[in-house]
Amino acid sequence: MTRRVLTPLRLGLWIAIAATTAWVWASSAEKPSHPAPPAGVLVLRDLTYRAVEGRRLALDLYLPDVAKRAPGELHPILIAVHGGSWIGGSRTDYGPQFGCLARNGIAVAVVDYRLARPGAPSWPGAPADIAAALDWLETHADAYRLDSNRVAAIGASSGGLLAALAGVQDRRFRAIICLSAPMDLGELIADRSLAHEPALAFLGDDPRGLANRAREASPISHVQPGQPPMLLIHGTEDRWVSIEQARDMRRLLEEAGVPNRLIEIEGARHGFQLQVMEPEPRDLLPEILAFLEEAWGGRVVDPGRDHAAIPSSVPRVRGLSFLKSAEEGGTIRIGTS
Repeated sequence: MTRRVLTPLRLGLWIAIAATTAWVWASSAEKPSHPAPPAGVLVLRDLTYRAVEGRRLALDLYLPDVAKRAPGELHPILIAVHGGSWIGGSRTDYGPQFGCLARNGIAVAVVDYRLARPGAPSWPGAPADIAAALDWLETHADAYRLDSNRVAAIGASSGGLLAALAGVQDRRFRAIICLSAPMDLGELIADRSLAHEPALAFLGDDPRGLANRAREASPISHVQPGQPPMLLIHGTEDRWVSIEQARDMRRLLEEAGVPNRLIEIEGARHGFQLQVMEPEPRDLLPEILAFLEEAWGGRVVDPGRDHAAIPSSVPRVRGLSFLKSAEEGGTIRIGTS
């Protein structure tokens, strides 16, 4: 097997990519925080789900507290994928914001996956890791009382791309949620025109076959009828991943007849959390819970549990009415006058 030699030039380029990503992340409006787990949530940390290429990959599993579980209750599975431009980030950074969904009866698995390293792109390994995490959860479904018939993925930024790929490549997923996520890597690379592009660390910077790799790694290239419903959430002032990525994806989903919804957050930049703070406070949990309830075809929220209430203003009629609205063309704009 031929091994690529990591030259000083290649190492310098990779370091520049990491520095660029760190600068963008530092200038984002919001950052992941590290609060204690929400009340009523049990956290099982550092569970190894895979060993690959000499590396151990782990997940943190957020479960509804045992004391609040109904006898025989099975919990739907939500796999949460962190961002970080495919070269950084971790489950510990993003776990608290995604783990709060466990208060609503959902088992949330926040996963690590292979990151790109100097001379070692993580495509197609990272998407395979998401599938392997689901394999592990299905194997241990009885131990953790998981419902493997109700599975979804949620991801932020680069993690949103991996979540979207899971939805188009693995039909075990019944719903996909993407926040600030790129959908077309070819367009992303062209639009940003960066001297040191993180997407090239993910795909590999060898120009031979780059266009094909970018196409294969782009969820927008794989849209087809029958794929699971998708909820896209994007800020209109995102300068790292243009909102046009989400708009183009929604248009193709609509053409393919795939249930979908795009929530545009007016004035929001890249890196917002589920509890949006800027430019205006906004709780995204009700929309996400309503989406999951309809996509899974049944109630997620236990009315006896302390949960994030879904207000009457959020559409909840069955038949995926939340996802498709003739009046609004599938798009909700939050924060517009």
